Amino acid sequence: MPLLAPQHKLVLRHLLSRDGTALPSELSTLSGLELEDVLNALDHLHRTDLAAPMPHTPGLGEGRWSLTSHGRQVGPSLAKGEPGPRAQNEDGDPAEGWGFPWRPIKKDPPVYASNLPRPTRENRKGVRRPLFPIQLPDQVPPRRRWGLMALASVATIVGVVLMLITIRQVDIEIGGIEDGVALQPNSIEGAQISFTVSGANARSAQLLLDDFPVSGVQRYGNRIVWLVPPLTEGDHSLELVVQRRLYGQVSRSIDFTVDGTPPLIGLPDVLEPVPMNEPVTIAGTSEPGATLVVGGVPIETKDGSFVLELEEPPAGPVSVLAIDRAGNTSTFNMIIPIAYPRTQGVHVSAAAWAHDGLKNSVLDLIRAGKVTAVEISLKNESGVVGYDSNVPLAIETGAADNLFNLREAIEELHALDVRVIGRIVAFRDPVLAKYAWAKGDQDWVIQTSDGRPLSKYGGFTNFQNSGVQKYNLDIAREAAEAGIDDVLWDYMRRPEGRLDSMYIPGVGLDDPSPVIVDFLRQSQSLLREFGVFQGVSVFGISATRGEFIAQDVAAMAQYVDYVSPMVYPSHWSRGEYGVTHPEAQPYDITRASLADFQRVLDGTNTALVPWLQDFSMRVPYGPAEVKAQIDAAASLGIYDWLIWDPTVTYTSEGIVAAKS
Repeated sequence: MPLLAPQHKLVLRHLLSRDGTALPSELSTLSGLELEDVLNALDHLHRTDLAAPMPHTPGLGEGRWSLTSHGRQVGPSLAKGEPGPRAQNEDGDPAEGWGFPWRPIKKDPPVYASNLPRPTRENRKGVRRPLFPIQLPDQVPPRRRWGLMALASVATIVGVVLMLITIRQVDIEIGGIEDGVALQPNSIEGAQISFTVSGANARSAQLLLDDFPVSGVQRYGNRIVWLVPPLTEGDHSLELVVQRRLYGQVSRSIDFTVDGTPPLIGLPDVLEPVPMNEPVTIAGTSEPGATLVVGGVPIETKDGSFVLELEEPPAGPVSVLAIDRAGNTSTFNMIIPIAYPRTQGVHVSAAAWAHDGLKNSVLDLIRAGKVTAVEISLKNESGVVGYDSNVPLAIETGAADNLFNLREAIEELHALDVRVIGRIVAFRDPVLAKYAWAKGDQDWVIQTSDGRPLSKYGGFTNFQNSGVQKYNLDIAREAAEAGIDDVLWDYMRRPEGRLDSMYIPGVGLDDPSPVIVDFLRQSQSLLREFGVFQGVSVFGISATRGEFIAQDVAAMAQYVDYVSPMVYPSHWSRGEYGVTHPEAQPYDITRASLADFQRVLDGTNTALVPWLQDFSMRVPYGPAEVKAQIDAAASLGIYDWLIWDPTVTYTSEGIVAAKS
């Protein structure tokens, strides 16, 4: 039977009192012993087959211990009280108090010898010993059983071999981390990595990190726990080495990687312009082993390279996401711009197209090869829808004027091999503003700070309102279905003036520009279904002061195919861009202002199609002034333009297409 020290018996006694199962911490509290002493006592009881650890998951708290069947059988007698003073009589048991549940039984002498006298020196002399040994020759000596001896020898050898094999088997279980895993620094720091040793004494074990000893490990019997400190990024190796007296050392190691660096993606933010409605091939590289998602589509990578085929260019930016093995991410929006065709056009109002003389003057420019596109107003600054619209709200509000048939106009211009751009004045809309206010739909209208309709421009509709947005999108859809080539939005902004001097329902005093950009996102998605290009007209000052009118040009560029800044020389104050008299210096002011727009749009690959001036205000404009603006744009590599004359009487001599 095992020999138990007092503290072993104390732990055994309390284990019995807990119905044979308890946590080490509970035994420590009950016995008053340190936790390490309790674990050592449990380890001794384990080796003597009196107690055993119950199954548990390493790293999820301490495991419970329970008595074995052997421990439950002999435990009560082994766990008796501490030994008292040894009895002084000769019957005292020297093993009392040391864990033996039995006492040697004093054998009685045989019955036949009970009456014999005790031998003395005198009668011992009377016993004569033979001078030589007496042999009994009539007894046959037994035969030696060589087969049994051989079998016993083999069994002994096999037993020894099995014992040696059993002794040499050492198992090391690792918990809290997987071999080959990649982790972020904040994920590995503070983690608990445990090593459970079976078949050897774990007290001799040494933990090595990258071949260097690790300090601060915690030992609990046959279990070693390491609380991971901050580690440098890179590959690491963790090894536990257990020393054995007879058989040398045994070890178990794992490899892991600490990585806090986002994965690299070899893909440009903006691709080169691609044709409308044609397949697009996107090729790039990513960090080997990373997961790549482009536009919500997972992509397989080979050696870090990938190719993605799209049936057509997407409307708007494409999200790109890369996730490496450690969970680090890299993400950005990739823009796939559309290659905008060469556009040199003039503005035509709905009334002018319905006027034979003005219409013919425009057709003359086309036949003379002066222009490649015609921009026709679909809805103008007055809120009038000039073509034969069937949009219900246009008819209901009285905005539909039915001055010309849109489909016939498009077919006529296409027959002359020119493109048709439909201009829609979006949010400056006196007709809709007055109609909505009269109906009580006040949130359709931008108001003064005291709650009255804003009188500027005769009425300005609320771009935040879904009804206002749908009305404009319905007009754009109708034009796309009729075969229009472009939709060019105008008054895609808020009214000028201090933001706190007006009330925009649903927006308040927040920056309205994201609402404007989101509308362009919706309209681009709509128009791309029909293969229609989308452009936006912006103020000349929006390159540097767009926040005053909610025109974030760089953000708009993500959702339009071209930007048309209105850089009319007559609209600039004297001294702008260092130009003394902008209206009298059309070349200088046009070049300076367009250079600023090129700077803002740099890296977007969005086409720049400026509005140029062919009307007179304080300075008379003729062929020289018109040509000066065209030449200024060409000096910057800009060969696309639109010319504005509200009277639709253009200076043909000044319209000279620059050669690219």
